[in-house]
Amino acid sequence: MRLLERWLRELSPSQRVLDLGCGAGSLRTQSAGLNVIGVDIDPKELARNRDLPAACAESHRLPFANGSFDLIVCHHAMEHFRDAPAAIREIRRVLKTQGRLYMSVPDGTSFTDRLYRLLLCGGGHFQRFTFESVVSAVESGTSLHLAASRELFSSFIFVDKLNFVPAPRGRLPGPMPRRMRWLGRMPHWFFSSSRWLLNIGTRLADRCFSTALSRYGWSLAFSSEIQSPETEPGCSNVCMSCGAGMDQTPTKRIAGLLYRCPYCSSLNPRFHEKP
Repeated sequence: MRLLERWLRELSPSQRVLDLGCGAGSLRTQSAGLNVIGVDIDPKELARNRDLPAACAESHRLPFANGSFDLIVCHHAMEHFRDAPAAIREIRRVLKTQGRLYMSVPDGTSFTDRLYRLLLCGGGHFQRFTFESVVSAVESGTSLHLAASRELFSSFIFVDKLNFVPAPRGRLPGPMPRRMRWLGRMPHWFFSSSRWLLNIGTRLADRCFSTALSRYGWSLAFSSEIQSPETEPGCSNVCMSCGAGMDQTPTKRIAGLLYRCPYCSSLNPRFHEKP
């Protein structure tokens, strides 16, 4: 999101950023020179990025004093919080009066989210947001106002063999229920072919029939200032292997119909962006 990038450029080294629900880090490419602190409930995820100062804590019980942060980033995390209202209250508590909030959430009514929940038996998504419900929840739970929004599109990256390990006999050690583990016995080409079909099919349906099958959700920016929200254009070209959007990133085009991701070198279909 362009507004988030501008906010990050405006921060001084003394100002603090909270990466809430960070996993291995949400700001890996933008955090150079910034004072970023991560929070996640999973210590294994935090261990994947030793360079990120982090705390293992729950979203509704943050171990920070009131007004500790100038910017809070909650990137693809709010839908995983069991108590979203309590997490939003904590955001209000630890954010400075003139602080800012960036978050991204899936559209809980979308084809992508429904498919994700079906294949991964919920996949840890406890919240079903609509655009209106998430904006209302944040604005009513904090003193912030919507400053900008951007539509996000899916690459169906979750359709991957690694997410469907064949089930052993007896009790399963992980969170994945047995009923979808049979997909782990399918060959790798089945999943890669499915991603290609899903990406091309949903984009074509959206262009031809004005559906929203390829929509994943939204990125949202909130600030303390009351203003007319800006709507930034979305990006249809999202890498199927690493999930990187290609709206402003130079890509190597192949025959005008494909491109190679500059981050992971995987091949993807190329779609013409809406004007």
